[in-house]
Amino acid sequence: MVTARIVDYDKEQKTYFLPKHRVGVLLPDGAMGSMGNWSDFVRQSAMVTNDVADCFKNDGPKGVPYSAYPDFHGWMGNIKEHEHKSLVSKFLPTIPGLGEALESGIKVLDAGCGRGIATLTLAQHFPKSTFIGTDLSDEVIQWASEESNKRGLANVTFQVHDLVKMPADWSDSFDYVLVWDVIHDQADPETTLREIFRMVKPRGRFSMVDIKGHSELADNMDNPAAPLLYGVSLFHCMTVSLYFGGKGLGTLWGQELAAQMLQEAGFTDVKALDIPHSPVEMHFLCNKP
Repeated sequence: MVTARIVDYDKEQKTYFLPKHRVGVLLPDGAMGSMGNWSDFVRQSAMVTNDVADCFKNDGPKGVPYSAYPDFHGWMGNIKEHEHKSLVSKFLPTIPGLGEALESGIKVLDAGCGRGIATLTLAQHFPKSTFIGTDLSDEVIQWASEESNKRGLANVTFQVHDLVKMPADWSDSFDYVLVWDVIHDQADPETTLREIFRMVKPRGRFSMVDIKGHSELADNMDNPAAPLLYGVSLFHCMTVSLYFGGKGLGTLWGQELAAQMLQEAGFTDVKALDIPHSPVEMHFLCNKP
């Protein structure tokens, strides 16, 4: 950590000192930039190293299942707990009029919600709005439902659904749909986006938050986070998609392909926005005509 310029070293005194302003990067409750969180992902990656290596064999499996990552949902939940502390104060103001609409009361879907940290945060702040969080994992939906009960929230429900086949009666049902770091993991992202488009009300809005980067490898050469992001892609995101015979987009599928796929799904006025509190993510805000 001295050579990484995190801990200071006094050559004469042979002493080490951790400055207060660098402590946060080591804490396990930090967000995407926390070494504490990423060191835990290294541990999880080590657990599947042989499984990933087997995928490179001619007769090997196509990918690695979610079940091979027993602690992944907890790891992601810890990141989101910290990241979404500024969801209301910093993220929502980047979407004109959404805060006011939530105050008045609208219907919101958090698709692929994981432990539902964003859903719970919004439901707690906007009691007049109705929220539904969905995920493929029974485990995280149970966790989110129990947490909702602990908080006494009456305006939020959590349900198990596959994003490629959402309930038929949800067409044109939601004023606002949010997905956060979800689409690049999907086996069938095109169908997923078409399903989301179907569920958004006419003149409703859709926020897709995903990893910031470019679709062309050469365009990511100056991105200091690119080696880490490609590594995460190899050891999880791309690999779980391929396991289901999927597209294997991975983390750095890129803003160019993302915008193209959103337009092909039917969305209009696609804007690529920076996220104030997350330098490695990008917010794609778009409308349904």
